Amino acid sequence: MENIRLGRDGEQAALECLQERGMQLLARNWRSGHYELDLVMEWVDSVRIVEVKSLRECDGFDPAANMTPEKCRRIVRAARRYLAENPSNKEICFDVVTVLFTDGGPQITYIPSAFLPIHM
Repeated sequence: MENIRLGRDGEQAALECLQERGMQLLARNWRSGHYELDLVMEWVDSVRIVEVKSLRECDGFDPAANMTPEKCRRIVRAARRYLAENPSNKEICFDVVTVLFTDGGPQITYIPSAFLPIHM
């Protein structure tokens, strides 16, 4: 239950950070079958597929370390499904937001275009 709350809190912190940058929310926790996307944002001339990784400081490692090649492939497959249902002519970018919860509050790192799809 603690991990679910941590994930929700991280997604909320990431969403607020991205909205402060001027991005518009298109979808949050979008699901289709076993596919899932944390956040889908629109920014100027692009659609940003955003994976949010959250950890507590006491966990002792970088939240972005969970971004394995297989995780990236699953995100790309989910994005294909999302775009089949929600077509866009805009550039598609894959971003990562890491949220590290510390005693001083969340430390948020935005990594635009964190990875590229092989064949979108």
